[in-house]
Order: sequence, then C-alpha cells, then structure tokens
Amino acid sequence: MKKLMSLVLCLLTLAALIVPAAAEEVIEAELISAKVDYVYTDIDADWYRAAVENYGYPEIFGESELFEPHKTITRIEFVRLLHRALGISINYFAEPDITEHFDDVDADLPGASELIDLVTAGVVESGGSFGPDAPLTREVMIHWTVAALDYVTGGDYAMILIMPAPFDDDHQIAEEYKNDVVKAVILGLIKGRGDNMLYPKDSATRSEAVTVVKRLVDLIDTLTQTQTQGVEISASASEVDGALEMSLTIFNGTDETAVINHSSGYKYDFMIYDAEGETLYTWSADKAFIDMLTTTEIPAGETIVFTETLGADEYDAIKDKAVELKAYVVGTAEFYIDEAGYSVPLA
Repeated sequence: MKKLMSLVLCLLTLAALIVPAAAEEVIEAELISAKVDYVYTDIDADWYRAAVENYGYPEIFGESELFEPHKTITRIEFVRLLHRALGISINYFAEPDITEHFDDVDADLPGASELIDLVTAGVVESGGSFGPDAPLTREVMIHWTVAALDYVTGGDYAMILIMPAPFDDDHQIAEEYKNDVVKAVILGLIKGRGDNMLYPKDSATRSEAVTVVKRLVDLIDTLTQTQTQGVEISASASEVDGALEMSLTIFNGTDETAVINHSSGYKYDFMIYDAEGETLYTWSADKAFIDMLTTTEIPAGETIVFTETLGADEYDAIKDKAVELKAYVVGTAEFYIDEAGYSVPLA
C-alpha cells in the first residue's frame, strides 16, 4: 500500500541521469485539508459550504468576498484546484515547455505550471488545444477526478463490483468517460443533479467542483486509513424491484483474524439522508438488540457482508428526497473504523 502523505515515485536510475530530456526527478502529493483563510459572503447552501471553506482558494477563484458558487468553473481553474488540493509537486531536471503539449497555452498563463504537472502525472491528456478558459464539462470533471484518484493511490483501492442504476441521460456520456462515471458513482464522488439526471455535457459550477474535490480528498483519506491497516470497509446500494438493497462490506486483507467488539447485538446500521443532511430513514429505529457483549470475527483474507432491504413501499415514500445512504460499523476494533460512516450516493 502506498502512503499518501509521502507519495514518492523514484523515476530515475543512474543511467537516466545522462538523458537530457525533461524527465521528472521526484513526484510528491500531500493532501491539503486546512480550511481556507478567507470568508465568502454568498455561501447560501449547506451542501457545498464545507467544500468552499476547505477548497475555495481565493488565489484561484478571485480575492473577493463573493465566491459565486453557481458560476461556471473553467478548465484551467479546475486544474489549479486539483493540483492545490492534492498538493502535487514535481521537480524537473529541465524546465518543461507547455507549448510542447498544447498549442493554446502560454508559459506565463496562471495555471500553466500546474497543468504541465498534471500532464506529467497522467491526470490530463497532452495534445492539441487545451482551452484553458473554456467551461469545464461535468463528464471531463469526473474523468480528471478519477484520474487524480488513480494517480495519488496508484490505483490501489478496492471497489464493490455492483453496477449502479444508470442515469436517465447515460446515452449522452462520451464513450471514453463512461467507466469513469461508473467508478465515480460507486465511490461516492459524484451524484446527479436530481431526477436521476447527470447532465454530462453541462458546464460544472464552482460549487460542484469544490464539492467533488472535497469528496476526492475525503475518499483518499479514508482509503489511507483503511488500506494502511489492511482492513477495507465500504458501502453499496442497489434498487431491485423497487426495493433498496443496502450492504456493508468488510474485507480483511491482513494475515490475522480481524475482530470488532460490540457492546450489544447492535453491530451495524444503515441511514438515508436528504440533500440537507436530514435523516429520512434509520434501519435500527424499530429494531431490538440483545443486551450483551458480542464480537464479529473476520478471518484473514475473507470478507463479511451485512445486508438489509428497505421495502419497495417504504423506499418509494422517501425516494424523491433520498440522496445518500450511509452504512455504519457499530463497535470498536484495532483497525480504523470511520465513525462518520461509509457513504454511497442514491441520486
């Protein structure tokens, strides 16, 4: 497993030192999670407030009291946002020339150096016109976000192989981005804009962009916590005949039995939230549990899955408002358990 906070790729051997090409010496990524030391006065919705507080960098979005959350984000702004949030830093033996990669980006353009770093890291594809001031489409935002996740983690993370329900406008997603959209939905990086629509060709807004980046950094942080210890926890949900099947999966990748200690028979829970974070459903609300200490044991190399079903009628009553399912492990263990739960989007 790779450690995110000191991700170092050694790309050069002694023989490579004599090559005159602009090869990178060291690539590092360090997640930036401290709040932005800037106050915007136009943050009017809770769903993106924390994202703006953490990633609404004034050097990117303008040193003004207005963040303009509904304004379209440009391609170069999102490049700078990803670069800054992930703390990507690349040292070159020879200064690279951005004009060798794109025919419409000058070296003195704000964000040019960040762009060439993301090209070097494989997050952004090189070639032709980049369109730095053009609006960023939602499908390209998703593509770059998944590429950034793969770069930082080296692609070393687990996914629940359950196909999410397709968006009603899936046919509008470019073929080369469809796998990225599926992955992003499963990992909880993106959600639709309501009515089960993705709008892949629409321009992404500033509020959407910082929210996706916050989810990306949160996901990377969670992956770091779980993968470092070899135990991976994730949630999934799928609609079957109108009912919602909810699952909590725990994989023990260590060579010893993983043990979770519970104070009662209450071992896990599922909760569904609306866009404002209000609870619409709690699985345990009408349940009774044995009042005695219990344990859950997961042998080395094995997986345990807790699954519950929310009936079609009950789910239909809240479906229009439901945007997120969270699964919770109720107990303590020697490995990391995220008390905030494990999220999967429902809309």
